[in-house]
Amino acid sequence: MLLALACLMIVLAGMKAAAGFLVPIAFAIFLSILCYPLAAWLVTLHVPRSMALGVTVATIIGVVAGLVYSAISLIISFQRELPGYLSKLERYVNQAAGWLQEQGVDGAVEAAGRMFDWGAIIRYLTQQDVMSAIGSVLGSTFGTVAAVFAGMVIVFIVMIFIFMEAHGTTHRIHAVKLAGGPDLSTLLQSVTDIQKYLGIKTLISFLTGLLAGVCCMLFGLKYPLLWAILAFVFNFVPAVGSSLASFPAIIEALVQNGWGSALGMALSYGLINFSLDNFVQPTLLGRRFGISSLVVILSVIFWGWLWGPVGMFLAVPLTMVIKVLLDNSEEFRWISVAMSKKKVVGNEVQLADYDLDLEDGEWIGSGASTESPGKK
Repeated sequence: MLLALACLMIVLAGMKAAAGFLVPIAFAIFLSILCYPLAAWLVTLHVPRSMALGVTVATIIGVVAGLVYSAISLIISFQRELPGYLSKLERYVNQAAGWLQEQGVDGAVEAAGRMFDWGAIIRYLTQQDVMSAIGSVLGSTFGTVAAVFAGMVIVFIVMIFIFMEAHGTTHRIHAVKLAGGPDLSTLLQSVTDIQKYLGIKTLISFLTGLLAGVCCMLFGLKYPLLWAILAFVFNFVPAVGSSLASFPAIIEALVQNGWGSALGMALSYGLINFSLDNFVQPTLLGRRFGISSLVVILSVIFWGWLWGPVGMFLAVPLTMVIKVLLDNSEEFRWISVAMSKKKVVGNEVQLADYDLDLEDGEWIGSGASTESPGKK
């Protein structure tokens, strides 16, 4: 066990050191998995394969470029108004501190002054260039802003070649097995699950951004498109992304329209996130993605530490890949069981798609797949 842990630490250190190389490739792989159905659909319409791949890549580049251009333009415009927003926010914070003091909470005003040095905050936010701020946020992943664009170029190049090679992947994996290599067929089967997860997550994120933008427009906010894009992007971060995306819109509603508007925005975001995350998304995903909530939170923290913001966005797909590998390992399958949402009924542990008989230790198929994980 100690040897395995030591090897794991070495591997993780290498993955962290090579983040600048590995992150664009991982992002390209998952982006290809998400978008390949579009190319396959075009092929079914008798569009030449090369043209279908070209249309798919052009569509992806257009969507990503449009989102990035719109977001940066809106951020630059929003930054010009930051001093005014911060001044109003300071007034509201002081009012809240005064109200707390009236209620008998001594030292609230002084505590607020110590917690928020508004002069320093305003100077920092107005003197920093937006692109430099974005580059510093993404520093652990791609580096500077120039490296971000270089990384995106690598992503699109790798994605193009993945699309070109995807058609013969099944035969290549079979050839690898015949040549004495590992059997990667189960990993290839997980691609369908990951594709479904990414597709549904993109749909849920789009609905989240759309509904958030509509709510911002109804409450009269000045930047509904910016907050809609923010809600769309951050919703890909499990568990905490949607909540983090709501804070800027709530703050703008507060400083622009007062406490009532801020409370309304908070309730609107809460209703949107609660409805989509607890009713729509589980209905679409079903029981097949049975990763426990604790594992999801830990995976976000772990992959964020390892690969930065992009690691947080890809936390669940990467964890799903690891879970599939553990499912097919006799020695470490228990870790996969510990990662799953499970319910014990009698002598069976019911997982996402498989049941484990506690007496016989045999996997019993109970879902869409007809072959249990690891069964030879």
